Amino acid sequence: MSYDIIYNKQFVKLRKTGEVIPMLLAGSNNCYEIGVGGRNGRRVRSWDSLRYYNRKGKLSEKPDIILDKLDAELRSMIRRHRGDKEAKPADIRNRFGYYAAIVVGSGMCGDTSWEKYRSLFVNGIKKAMTIEQLDDLGINLYFGAFTGYKESSNGKPAAVNLKTEQDYFTEIKKWREWQNGNGKSFYLSFSPHSTDRVLDRLRSAKRKAPREKTKVEQDHYFTLTDGYNALTKYTSRGYRYSYSKTGGKKFRTENGAENYRKQLVIKGRYKADIWKVERIDSPYSFLVSIS
Repeated sequence: MSYDIIYNKQFVKLRKTGEVIPMLLAGSNNCYEIGVGGRNGRRVRSWDSLRYYNRKGKLSEKPDIILDKLDAELRSMIRRHRGDKEAKPADIRNRFGYYAAIVVGSGMCGDTSWEKYRSLFVNGIKKAMTIEQLDDLGINLYFGAFTGYKESSNGKPAAVNLKTEQDYFTEIKKWREWQNGNGKSFYLSFSPHSTDRVLDRLRSAKRKAPREKTKVEQDHYFTLTDGYNALTKYTSRGYRYSYSKTGGKKFRTENGAENYRKQLVIKGRYKADIWKVERIDSPYSFLVSIS
């Protein structure tokens, strides 16, 4: 069975019109890249805006219209299967990918429910980025013609990286005029052309910068003891401890140690009630986050 796999998403927000462009990273399950030694590599995938939702070539739409059209798509599918004893509405919702020949993420077509497919668009709309925000990450939209059209044929516009929303509206006008003049088709995709590089740059925007820390020297610290031994850490099978009170888990403040002890009791950890907070008068250095 041939089907399409949606690997990722990054919707683009157009502030001027209040619309979004659903950009999906997807590809066929039957197409592979050329691997080492002539063997098959991974499945082919690419970023584009014409897949699934934009079937009539409309690149952007208002969020509520996108979701309304998706819901209409489900209703249409249910009507098409009316009379099919196996394809009940509930089954179509639960195994939407089976009937639409789509996989979202991984697994089999039947693993993709309607909710999972629709959530792809709902979350994409919520997390849509502007063209300027993408440009800050080194990611740019660009228009291109499908293979077979020479660069100079029929006045085809040059493919340029779009850095601002104004660039988008300027370039799409050129491409629409070219399309209307000769009936050719064009697409919208992301640069760099390496899908992995685009994903890496998108993920870097979501990574939190490590908090700056400073070293604090103290002449004492706190630990949890049972009177003789010090708690080192809890594990899935119990806890570990040190025979020496100076070898246990160390806390900078008494409140920090007490709060940790209370959490052990609340969570019902093994013998949590045996531990008591004790001050150890010995120098120790702590790395403390700077707020």
